[in-house]
Amino acid sequence: MRRRLTSRVSAAAVLTLVAGVTVTGVLFYAVSALEYGKHALGFQQRANLRVAAIRRGLDDVVEVLTVTNQLFRTFPPETVTRDQFGSFTRPLLQRYPFIQSFSYHRVLRHDQRAGWEQAQQQAWPGTTVRELGPHGFVPAAARPHYNIVDYFEPFAPNRSLLGFDVGPLPQTGLTIERILRTGKPAATALISLAENPTQRNTFLILAPVYRPGVPVATPEQRHEAWVGDTAAMIYAPQLVHKILQSGGLLDDPHLVLRVIAGSAADGGARLVYANGPDVPPPAGLADWLPRWLNLWPRDRETRSFEVLGLAWQVQVEALPRPFLADHLGSVSTLLGGTLFSILAATLMQTLSQRSRRVQWLVDARTADLQVTNEKLNADVAARKRTERALQESEHRFKRLLALSSDWYWEQDVNFCFTSITNGFFEKGRLDKAEYIGYPRWHQHPEMLETAWGRAHLARLEARLPFSDLEYPITGKDGITRWFTTNGEPVYDAHGEFRGYRGTGSEITERKLAEQRIQHIAHHDALTSLPNRVLLQDRLTQAVAYANRSGHSLWVLLIDLDRFKFVNDTLGHKAGDELLKTIAARLQASVRESDTVARLSGDEFVAILSEYPEQTLSPDVVGRIMRALAQPVDLEGKEFIVTCSIGVAVYEGDGAPSLHLIEQADIAMYSAKKLGRNCYQFFEQSMNEEAQERLRIESALRNALVRQEFVLHYQPQLDLATGAIVGVEALLRWQHPELGMVSPQRFIGLAEETGLIVPIGAWVMRTAAAQAKAWHDAGLPPLRMAVNLSARQFAQPDLVQSIAAVLAETGLPAACLELELTESLFVDDVAKAVALLHELKGLGVALSIDDFGTGYSSLSYLRTFPIDVLKIDRTFVGQIAGDSDQAAIVVSIIALAHNLQLKVIAEGVETADQVAFLRRHDCDQVQGYYFSRPVPAQEFAALVQENASAATSATVL
Repeated sequence: MRRRLTSRVSAAAVLTLVAGVTVTGVLFYAVSALEYGKHALGFQQRANLRVAAIRRGLDDVVEVLTVTNQLFRTFPPETVTRDQFGSFTRPLLQRYPFIQSFSYHRVLRHDQRAGWEQAQQQAWPGTTVRELGPHGFVPAAARPHYNIVDYFEPFAPNRSLLGFDVGPLPQTGLTIERILRTGKPAATALISLAENPTQRNTFLILAPVYRPGVPVATPEQRHEAWVGDTAAMIYAPQLVHKILQSGGLLDDPHLVLRVIAGSAADGGARLVYANGPDVPPPAGLADWLPRWLNLWPRDRETRSFEVLGLAWQVQVEALPRPFLADHLGSVSTLLGGTLFSILAATLMQTLSQRSRRVQWLVDARTADLQVTNEKLNADVAARKRTERALQESEHRFKRLLALSSDWYWEQDVNFCFTSITNGFFEKGRLDKAEYIGYPRWHQHPEMLETAWGRAHLARLEARLPFSDLEYPITGKDGITRWFTTNGEPVYDAHGEFRGYRGTGSEITERKLAEQRIQHIAHHDALTSLPNRVLLQDRLTQAVAYANRSGHSLWVLLIDLDRFKFVNDTLGHKAGDELLKTIAARLQASVRESDTVARLSGDEFVAILSEYPEQTLSPDVVGRIMRALAQPVDLEGKEFIVTCSIGVAVYEGDGAPSLHLIEQADIAMYSAKKLGRNCYQFFEQSMNEEAQERLRIESALRNALVRQEFVLHYQPQLDLATGAIVGVEALLRWQHPELGMVSPQRFIGLAEETGLIVPIGAWVMRTAAAQAKAWHDAGLPPLRMAVNLSARQFAQPDLVQSIAAVLAETGLPAACLELELTESLFVDDVAKAVALLHELKGLGVALSIDDFGTGYSSLSYLRTFPIDVLKIDRTFVGQIAGDSDQAAIVVSIIALAHNLQLKVIAEGVETADQVAFLRRHDCDQVQGYYFSRPVPAQEFAALVQENASAATSATVL
């Protein structure tokens, strides 16, 4: 076809045609370029307008979260309530519908977890700190702290998220770390909602919340000050739609808009919004034609930017338009010029056709010969290329083996190595002569004795491929390294087995990492002792051995007595050093076969098994206590930390052993009650006492709500006049099943659990109201004495709460007396003096209860603004028969009068005691000799009777 055309068309005609077509093409290109430039400029303007609108909208979202975060910067985070949070965020949710929710994630320490769950369960039963498991929410595992969902709006449809720990979530954890490192808000990658997995295109914007007044200049300071974060959950498609709609940018029918969020590098890129029809690109020549000749023009613009660490990509594409609609001028130029060129070429062909016939024949023959030569040259070149490709392939294979971290090996039919690349010997520090010509088990004879080795040999005999065969090898440098290998059988062209070949690599770092992970999962991070998981496994094994051997097993629960004092005085770093020292001493004081584990905080557990040649005795416990009581040097100061130990004994008789640690804990608690620095063996009576304590504690938590508490009142009489001048309010618990519960059974428990604070507030308010009621009823003005516990005295709002009670009840401050024990002042005397002066500023009276039984210095009395000293009943009860006790009472009275203080003697029960106290000028007395504590109605009658009989100056 080509030879016939060449013989018929003259060069002049071709040149004329080419010249005409070239000029026509240049004109067409110039006109088309002007047309395309005009359309491209208009498209870019419309694309830029949409990209700028989306970016401004994202900045507005950040500003909305900043406004929400400002709520926690304006007020201390702990003072912001859920109602305040809801009132603040609900208008924002209505204004910005693309925001799915607002939430506040609170940082909760593990020791605060139980209190938080208890507080939430009062309003929403069953609320716990949870995390996301394989099939939904599960209780969160114990960890130092949690990042829980505390406040969120809307609340009702999402209440199941209350207490959800977002910290372990990969995207949330990475984003929290980024905001603490940079100090700025950050966005997560796109996530799927747990409650609606189909709504995939959602992301969170987090902003940190810090403790007020704490420096946050560095990442370390921000980690220390971090108490939580505020978050806004954004539904990306609705966000983009709202932005474009508000800007009036959805009404262009000729544009297709796509918005992609996330980074393609980590596989998180996702299409979140698309506007316009999905028109596939034209097939065929349209992809190869130049823009000025393309009949299906498609303008595209892609812009990428980042907002708060989340990558965004906006793609704008113009829908195809008919070519002639926008290019009528260039098409007219092309058609007219082409027609003119064809006519001119035809004229030149007609003039030269006759004179070129011979030349056409010569050219045809020459062209045939040239084609033949070209084919021959192509065959020669193809053979050379094939040879060169084979050489290059072999060279690349050798270089890849040299550069790869793996190595290649081959074995013969007897499984003996015939070839191993040098990487194996270099990495393993091995001698090549010890492997070539030998099977794998020549250097690993243990393979023939182990299950995994025999399984490997079975696969080789069955001519099966194998993979991930892991084994250790000790090199000539004495270091053991781990290797893995894969192999497959080799057959020749006739199907005969010829051996194995495969690859191998070193996995020492991975195996070491696995061992470290295994160690971390079963050991305490601070002391390297076994943790709860490994402790339970060791206890199970020890119980199984005890059952098999019939020998007993001891479980010791060891609690440090003064650990909190070390933490409070020297800080947590010194406390950690102390725990590590105690852990080392514990391990050194028991046998290697015994287990010592850290249970939590300053509690340790030791499992001691008895062997035929080694019996267990209390001397073992004594040895542990002596080892722990040795002085410890902390920051240049010497500390002696004692411990209390509870011992649970398992006799190895197959009895239930599920509660050994709990029994040891009960025994340890009994040792604490005996004064610490001692040990106790568990007895069944202790369990009954613990059950009684648990029952009392459970009932005590509801007693205040059920109004089971009542107050009884004991009068205080003036010895000079015999008149009732004061009264002490004493708490009683009227339980519907237990009857009248003695204060000795529940006051100490209320103090330990913290329930004494709300109970004490009720006592204060009730006693003040009763004193005011007696005064209004016409009774003489009496001084109402109310006891303050250590927990109440430590409350930061103590002065304000007492002032509020006085204001609420209308009781004059001078009619209220606060009774305090000496133990309240021991820890921080300066702070106690300041607080006492604040209380004194209210106008109330202050007295020291049980004086003489505490440990405070008498010199403190000069600085304390005290009005009254109360002599403890233990001294008063023996003044008649014990001269030493009588001398103490006389000294206390003299001391108080020298300091201008009044003296009240408690527990007065006989006339001799009254006579003794009167003789030595005691001011006031109270006790059973005059009246037991009585209800309010009986006390009013008692006061009226006393007022009528108080005309004489004596009581008798």
